[in-house]
Amino acid sequence: MGSGAEGPSRRWLAGAMLAAGAWPAGAQAQGLVRRGGGSLLPPEPTSPEADYVPPTSLAMVADIYKRMTASVRVNGRGPYQFVVDTGANQSVLASELAQQIGLTIGPVEALHGVAGVQMAATTTADLTIGGRVQQNAPLSLLPQAAIGGVGLLGLDRLESQRVTLNFKTRSLRIEPSRGAFHDPDDRVLKATKRDGQLTLVDADVAGIPVTAFIDSGAQSTIGNRALQKFAVGLHPETSTSKTVVISATGQTAPAEMAELARLRVGGLVLPNWPVAFADLHTFQLWRLTDKPAILLGVDILSRFEYVALDFPRDEVRFRLPGRGYN
Repeated sequence: MGSGAEGPSRRWLAGAMLAAGAWPAGAQAQGLVRRGGGSLLPPEPTSPEADYVPPTSLAMVADIYKRMTASVRVNGRGPYQFVVDTGANQSVLASELAQQIGLTIGPVEALHGVAGVQMAATTTADLTIGGRVQQNAPLSLLPQAAIGGVGLLGLDRLESQRVTLNFKTRSLRIEPSRGAFHDPDDRVLKATKRDGQLTLVDADVAGIPVTAFIDSGAQSTIGNRALQKFAVGLHPETSTSKTVVISATGQTAPAEMAELARLRVGGLVLPNWPVAFADLHTFQLWRLTDKPAILLGVDILSRFEYVALDFPRDEVRFRLPGRGYN
């Protein structure tokens, strides 16, 4: 447990969101605006039949974030809607639901969040996910208000699956790996694993490689201080504003909002993008305090029609907007 010589504990969460009011005034109502008056996000589609257009406001991003859930049965009860968090190594159950079902409470163990460590009770339960039963699955317990739902599926329950975040239909699918076939319209990236997480090998800022993680449990994108230092070096005139990153474990971490220019991921080059920069506990666990690194939240992921993480094949598939859907 912790980040000693044996490496970080597998009981940690990476999902996070920014404190309310952290975005520029008017951003939620009008969409984000970058300096010079240019709109950061495209106009809304004119009809339901229009081609996929990424979300045009933070309110829409928040709505998509809330919908990234999967139906899960706990000891045959339910189904319940669990948040799917590809940035969390450990699955979590709401303590209220554990009490309601009558689960046996186990020992208290360390649970690592983006902003710190919290001691949390544990339990085990049979989870039915996608028609398959995972018996005696270990779960940490947190209040429902902290999780943002009745449960959270982390990498320990997803590592043998293929997870597709479909932003065009605002739905999520968990299924077995599809094998080697790929749609020609997909951008397929090989990834490496870091403590179970798929780490992208094809992301950069202004041509400088960046270690990028796909974090479906985070509403907002967060970079480390090394990335901020590099970004400010490119654009010294960049202004910042203070904000707070809130972890599911309850801890908070001070952060600074700033626009990140020329971020490229999955074949998509983003316009100037608002990113929170912070010395997260997560970056310390990964030993990524000196090299540029970033947690890609739903605000960026939803720029694609869909993002699919194939854990057995160590692959991530991106579908750029306007390419159709299989």
